[in-house]
Amino acid sequence: MRPLLRVGGILIGLLAISLCLRTIAGEWHEIRHAIATADPLLMLLGLLASVAGMSFLAVLWRSALLAFGQRISVRHALAWYFAGELGKYLPGGVWQVVGRGELAVRGGVRRSVGYGSTLVSMVVMCIAAAVVCGVLAPLLAMDGNGFGWEILLLLLVPLGVVAVHPRVFGRVLGFVERLSKGRLKLDPPPWPVMLRLIITGTPTWFLVGGASVAVTAALGYDQNPARIAFAAVTAWIVGFLAVPVPAGAGVRELVFVAVCGLAAGPATAVAALARLLLLITDAAGGAAGLSASRSRPSG
Repeated sequence: MRPLLRVGGILIGLLAISLCLRTIAGEWHEIRHAIATADPLLMLLGLLASVAGMSFLAVLWRSALLAFGQRISVRHALAWYFAGELGKYLPGGVWQVVGRGELAVRGGVRRSVGYGSTLVSMVVMCIAAAVVCGVLAPLLAMDGNGFGWEILLLLLVPLGVVAVHPRVFGRVLGFVERLSKGRLKLDPPPWPVMLRLIITGTPTWFLVGGASVAVTAALGYDQNPARIAFAAVTAWIVGFLAVPVPAGAGVRELVFVAVCGLAAGPATAVAALARLLLLITDAAGGAAGLSASRSRPSG
């Protein structure tokens, strides 16, 4: 039975990689013209920022595992994270949770911790994104466009901080336990631990925003970097919350165009290239992760 599950996991991984590459092909018309005029060094900088940003999400997940008493190496956290993330290119919105959780379980992590820490890291990821938007928000008016509806995202910061308090978060975990019929039973970590997880998640969003800033500069467009970064983070989270849409395809681009302050043409080019960098990161990281995740952790 286990070999069949392993083969099935490999087939799902290969399918997800093909869907990832198919997404690139579907957006190639917009991407091709943008690539022809882009500064290669700045594009490379954007790619490195994308890789680093997604790697920090793996570090965040590892920190969530530690919060529940499970220690794994950074190498295994990166492998399982990137391999599991291929699931977000499959319809349904749950496969990245299942993929990452099952890889952790196969590596010796308790099922409740593997799945629970994945869900916790996703919640904290969104709160960290709201914090970064809060840091960037005062800088948006520097381009003369002032503040818009996006400033409402600041409300997520106090809500998120309250949501991770043990009294509140414990009820969420209790609901998950009842929903899973006792299979996912976890006690809420102390509030300071949860707040540290939020802090751990913030570098990702500065890097994701920085990647779009680098792409904008590579294409020679002039816009307030804070607004570009804000738009990139906002678009990423809205795309993440669009659960039925694989990897938020199309949703992120629409949100970025609406928020970034660029004209529609330049904004679409930036969004397409920034997405291409993340797709390359996911495809390469996922392929490497599937290969590396075959070994068990040593500690």
